[in-house]
Amino acid sequence: MQAFPNLADAEIDAIADYIVKASAAPAPGAQGASDTQNAKIQETDNTLIFGVLTLILAVIALILLQVNSNLRKLADDVEGTPAAEPVPFYRNKAYIYIFTLLLFVIGGYYTIQGAIGLGRTKDYQPVQPIYYSHKVHAGKNQMNCLYCHGGAQVGKQATIPSVNVCMNCHIAINEYTGSAGKLFAEDGTEINGTAEIQKLYDYAGWDGRKYVNQGKPVEWVRIHNLPDHVYFNHSQHVVAGKVQCQTCHGPITEMDEVAQFADLSMGWCVNCHRESKVQFTTNKFYSIYEKFHEDLKKNPSDSITVEQIGGTECQKCHY
Repeated sequence: MQAFPNLADAEIDAIADYIVKASAAPAPGAQGASDTQNAKIQETDNTLIFGVLTLILAVIALILLQVNSNLRKLADDVEGTPAAEPVPFYRNKAYIYIFTLLLFVIGGYYTIQGAIGLGRTKDYQPVQPIYYSHKVHAGKNQMNCLYCHGGAQVGKQATIPSVNVCMNCHIAINEYTGSAGKLFAEDGTEINGTAEIQKLYDYAGWDGRKYVNQGKPVEWVRIHNLPDHVYFNHSQHVVAGKVQCQTCHGPITEMDEVAQFADLSMGWCVNCHRESKVQFTTNKFYSIYEKFHEDLKKNPSDSITVEQIGGTECQKCHY
């Protein structure tokens, strides 16, 4: 560092203090993330507050209408003006109209939400015939997803592995040593991993030394389902799109019993196609899009999304 003989000791101390305070300040990115999170929380809180205030004001308005009616009757009695008997609350047309309108709006809202949610099974987590922990296999042991679900790379369906695929490893691994910790079901019941391996042996027809019968397939309970009118191809996403399994299936390496992570709705898929940037220049699958390659070379755009190559056209998913 260069010497600055013209600086006094107090000025040097001030510079040092400034450097210490600046290094202790949060990074701009972290501050931005914190501000964004606080804004979201504030937005949620404001929505709740506005809803409560609206309800309170509606109750106050009804009370004031009733008070106004009673005061008007008292004033007419004092002046000796004959007045009609006040209409009971349950027969007041204005109140009946307001109540009917509110009932229609609230009932319509929940009816529409229920209709939109038909067939969606987000968070669905069935009990399987064998307790298979993705946290142990894909997480702790770092098994590649495509080893078991090889169809995801070459076809439409990801496919469920056959018993033989499981036995490739478990013909030698006949007990769970607890290296990934204890196993628990969703209800808190502790799972005996070795007993679950024995269930696999029963399906495979393996007695620990040899195959004693032909065995039978494991009747796994399907979790992810799409309507018949929706087309989805795993290989197109995994191979061409380079989409990671966790994008659709969530933190699968942290799950014991697998649950459906996303609602798999049309809006969810379309938003992904609008936001996902494809590996355009390094993937030969996209070599036919000459116009976009020229755009990238001439720098009018720095990336290409799935939407730009027709990813939101109706025929892509509904054929």
